Amino acid sequence: MFRKVLYIIIILFINHLSASAQQGYALTGTIQDAQTKEPLSFATIQLQTADKTWYGALSDQNGRYSFTKLSPGEYTATVSYLGYDKLTKTFSISKNTTLAFRLTSSTMALNEVVITASESKGVTSASKIDRKAMEHLQPTSFTDLLEMLPGGKSIDPNMGKANLINIREAGNSSEIISSLGVGFSIDGMPVNTDANLQYLNGSSTSSKQFVSKGVDMRTLSTDNIESVEIIRGIPSVEYGNLTNGLVNIKRKSTASPLTARFKADQVSKLFSVGKGLAINGSNVLNLDLSYLDSKVDPRDSRENYKRITASARWGSNYKANIGHIDWRINADYTGSFDNVKQDKDVTIKEDSYKSSYDIMTLGSEWTLKRPINSFLRQLQARVSVSQEFNQIKEQKTISIDRPMGIPSSMEEGEADGLYLPYNYIADMLIDGKPFYANAKLNGDFAFNWLESSHTLKLGAEWKLSKNFGDGQVYDITRPLQTASTTRPRNYSDIPTRQELSIYAEEQMKLSLGKHEFFLSAGVRTNTFIGLSDKFTMQGKLYFDPRFNLKWSLPALGKNEDWHIDISGGIGWLSRMPTTAQLYPDDLYVDVVQLNYYHNNPDFRRINMMTYKWDNTNYDLEPARNRKWEVRLNVDHKGYGFSITYFQEHMNNAFRDKTYYRTLAYKKYDTSSINSSELTGPPALEDLSYTEDALINTYATTGNGTCVDKEGVEFTFHTQRIKPLRTRFTVTGAWLKTTYSNNALRYKESSVMINGEQLQYVGLYDWDSNSKIQEQFNTNFTADTYLQKIGMIFSLAAQCTWYTASQPLWNSGMPISYVDKGGNIHPFTEADAKDAQLQHLVSIYGDTYFDRITVPFEMNLNLKATKQIGKYLDLSLFVNRLLTVSPDYHRGTQLIRRTTNPYFGMEANLRF
Repeated sequence: MFRKVLYIIIILFINHLSASAQQGYALTGTIQDAQTKEPLSFATIQLQTADKTWYGALSDQNGRYSFTKLSPGEYTATVSYLGYDKLTKTFSISKNTTLAFRLTSSTMALNEVVITASESKGVTSASKIDRKAMEHLQPTSFTDLLEMLPGGKSIDPNMGKANLINIREAGNSSEIISSLGVGFSIDGMPVNTDANLQYLNGSSTSSKQFVSKGVDMRTLSTDNIESVEIIRGIPSVEYGNLTNGLVNIKRKSTASPLTARFKADQVSKLFSVGKGLAINGSNVLNLDLSYLDSKVDPRDSRENYKRITASARWGSNYKANIGHIDWRINADYTGSFDNVKQDKDVTIKEDSYKSSYDIMTLGSEWTLKRPINSFLRQLQARVSVSQEFNQIKEQKTISIDRPMGIPSSMEEGEADGLYLPYNYIADMLIDGKPFYANAKLNGDFAFNWLESSHTLKLGAEWKLSKNFGDGQVYDITRPLQTASTTRPRNYSDIPTRQELSIYAEEQMKLSLGKHEFFLSAGVRTNTFIGLSDKFTMQGKLYFDPRFNLKWSLPALGKNEDWHIDISGGIGWLSRMPTTAQLYPDDLYVDVVQLNYYHNNPDFRRINMMTYKWDNTNYDLEPARNRKWEVRLNVDHKGYGFSITYFQEHMNNAFRDKTYYRTLAYKKYDTSSINSSELTGPPALEDLSYTEDALINTYATTGNGTCVDKEGVEFTFHTQRIKPLRTRFTVTGAWLKTTYSNNALRYKESSVMINGEQLQYVGLYDWDSNSKIQEQFNTNFTADTYLQKIGMIFSLAAQCTWYTASQPLWNSGMPISYVDKGGNIHPFTEADAKDAQLQHLVSIYGDTYFDRITVPFEMNLNLKATKQIGKYLDLSLFVNRLLTVSPDYHRGTQLIRRTTNPYFGMEANLRF
């Protein structure tokens, strides 16, 4: 493989030298936003000579363009970009020339601010959210930004549980891959949560945990963010370890005045302060600090969530002999604290739950930018390390109503257990210290060939995840759960997890007359390093090819002010398993063989057979998603329309994979015990027994969930209508998601017959969680900007036209069953009538598989910002200012829907 890459580089280098040797002059430069100075990727530039000869090109991802072999003479350049005013400039060429073009946003003529998300003009579907839009939204955490996506809706902050992200998904799903498959990147550095092991089995606060579920968005402050790009389509191969999308966060990196923000709503209080300092001209230091205190229920002070974030980011740029160098360093801290206390008036002792996440990150980025006519265009290196100190502490009062024994052995075999007291206090500590390291190197190589320009991106990325925590620390004689299948475990004993990825991508720009084409085609290779030979994944390479194509048609209309783009793409994306999925806890099963309870504690005895086994699934594979989309963008005089149709298919998403085990044990007969003659616990040697066995099912992480997505996303916006000073925006999405299962599933019955659990296990080729979910949402937003009085306000009608859910049909019957001897039998119609085997059949009501549809609902949301003088902005918002949610019937049942407004306000200061 490396020989092939080296061969390609040599060929490209020869082509570059060949092109450079040809006669003619070169025109190079950049295309930028006139206000922000940000480069405009894939902008169109056309040159026309006096004899009407046309040349065309597109800018690259850094806004750079180039023409070669130009004859001396006068040229007229026309530069266009969707959402910007066309720029025309005439100049002469008599030598190699460099020109910069700065385009003005189509809305800037009215000094407009855009307070909604903008649809990306790139090759794949993405939503861009800038600082102004975030300020108008008045978010508490990153979760609030998701309402700006097509089909998104505002939701009340809920800091009482982990905030997980879903992209292009109908309804709320509990599928493991939904949020885990979304990648987060901050200033080019990935957010890694793969070594998070902060889970607490049996806790009533499990909704707060997000092990193997991706990023908890509660921990992400928005106050230092400059812009966000949420890629819903097919990202570049530069980004990996994801299946559902990418969140690309860019933080403030320029000099700025001292700012402070104070926000209060019905459940939260937030304060933040930040400053960008210019040092010696080319150096900038950004400092910011924020604090959030949120009550899950303002009427209840016993549960709250707190977050502290602090960041220092230093950036420098300078010219060197080899090119222009940018160097950035960042140091960040996030503290997240989740506390729950129970009412001590209704419990024997005050119960509590405390969860803390302290995360410290150091990162550095070094970028070398070479001249536009260089073969090596850009070289970039990124390194980051992150250390977390996480703890979950739970104290719980346990009360039991009958004698209950628990094991006291950590090893497999027969051993005596002990009896729990009727009341006791259980204390549990989960101590995690995840450590992450990331290194990434990539280079851009560019050359021109005939009428096309090419950029070859080559790169490699290495990720390390390791947890150095003490793990699960508790007294096994006072467990949080009276029936547990685990024992204390030290997390530092778990092996280090390492990934290596290599990627290559060709970005080609081709001009055919006034038609412009951009092709992005690449492949990413992923593999694990240092994995045990027991794993199927060891030594295997997983390839993710991705293709995107964009076609910009010639400008249409009398004034050539109609711009149309058609784009499409297909790609494969893989998500590697996390540490918790690779290395689950060992399973312990304790079967009671003797349970003799005497009023005298000295005469009691409980004996158990303990089974212990490795619950690792060595056949686990990465989850893999195939997605494709087609998109149409139309722009005309500040009006814009975009529509995207997409499909996604995943047939091996992570899920709990079940299996069965038969467990032999002795059943001691206690009828011969004479309690009056006992001088101590009964001796096993004096008791007769029969040999018996149990059959039960257990679960480990595997592959097998199928997730099929289909949908249409659209956005439309007008220019700001001068008499009204108002801009109208319509966004929406129709989404359909189907969840099914292609893996066989073992399931035991919970039915008790004669005091014993049914000793048969069924094998099923269907899953009761299989379903189809569907929804259609639109947002109609009118935002008005009154520049003279410094006021912006918006009114948004968020409409859910319908949501629907329907279980996938199944017969309710297993295809076979297993008895406690381990014998497998086909399941027949006669078995469905057997007194015991009939309990393996699921019985459904007549309407169980019917489609359930919730009809139209509309919420009217108001947001307003008023500038007061030069230094103060006051803002307020009211969600559900007006709600339209008609009653409807579900069968014969009348459903009434009620909602309440949610409001808040904030002040922003600038000094």
